[in-house]
Amino acid sequence: MSSLRVALVGCGKIGQKHLQALVHRRMLELVATVDVDLEKASAAAVAFDAAPYDSLEAALRDFPDVDAVIVATPSGTHRMLAEAALNSNKHVLVEKPMVLNAADARALVEIAEQRHRVLAVNQFNRLLPSVALALETFRQGRLGRFLQGSVSVRLSHLQAYYDAAPWRGTRSMDGGILFNQAIHAMDILLQFSGPIAEAFAFSATLTHQIETEDTLVGVLRAESGALLSVEATTSVADSNLEERVVVIGDQGSLVLGPTLQQVASWRVAGDDEDQVREEINQAPARAGWHSHADALEDFARAVGERETPKLSGRSALHAIEVIEALLLSCEQKSPVAVSQPKEYL
Repeated sequence: MSSLRVALVGCGKIGQKHLQALVHRRMLELVATVDVDLEKASAAAVAFDAAPYDSLEAALRDFPDVDAVIVATPSGTHRMLAEAALNSNKHVLVEKPMVLNAADARALVEIAEQRHRVLAVNQFNRLLPSVALALETFRQGRLGRFLQGSVSVRLSHLQAYYDAAPWRGTRSMDGGILFNQAIHAMDILLQFSGPIAEAFAFSATLTHQIETEDTLVGVLRAESGALLSVEATTSVADSNLEERVVVIGDQGSLVLGPTLQQVASWRVAGDDEDQVREEINQAPARAGWHSHADALEDFARAVGERETPKLSGRSALHAIEVIEALLLSCEQKSPVAVSQPKEYL
């Protein structure tokens, strides 16, 4: 198949990562850039000789033959833009989180499947060498039955981080710490745990002047009976502390941390723990755009070969259902059944 022709919607911080990835790996042909700030769209278009627009509607009108749309805008706009692209019969890669509630997520997945379009979500950490090795080890049965796991996302975001973009820290556009910061680690842990049955959490806004929580602690019960914990905050002083995932099986265990690109512990029968840690942790540092390039390649392959992407929208759905249940539990101060669709927003 010839190179996919794509439009990029959103030329801000995350959009720049996609632009860098497209510069380094020309697996897609960028024909249009879109941003409500036309100057940003124009600046992004230069290196690709693309056409800038201030609306997706105008871009698709001028480029009806575009194959796919990349959505890299604030989270609260994802449903509207992704749905417009899908209804125009375009394939879609949308930044994490796919959307900010489970009903919208299910709707997008259904539209994509009805129209036979690829819908992928940029949960790119699943493709990291450390995570890919951990998941393959688990799927081979070498950790045994999943018993317990945890997510610890402890970051340092000053008030200036939220003030720099008015949508950050809002319920309707940002969604809060689980949707914005912790979803990558939670998405990984859910690959091990399988479906979650019940959620309970407490949250608070401790150090920032924002609408959403900046700290949350929760527990989850999987349908298998396994138990999980979630801890997330952006209130760490000085600098980021960790983004850690712990997986405990009845035959082995592993810890990814203090970043998801690193292995802190690897207790798997037949493996040399020191060797595994060295191979992963001593690998050359990955550029900031590298993971976006991995996601774009997965997306392009799926479209070109008419296959399901590793980062499919359907595979990203349950993380949104779980986060929605945790947030509803904070509001109700009681456990919430994840299997029952909930409207939090």
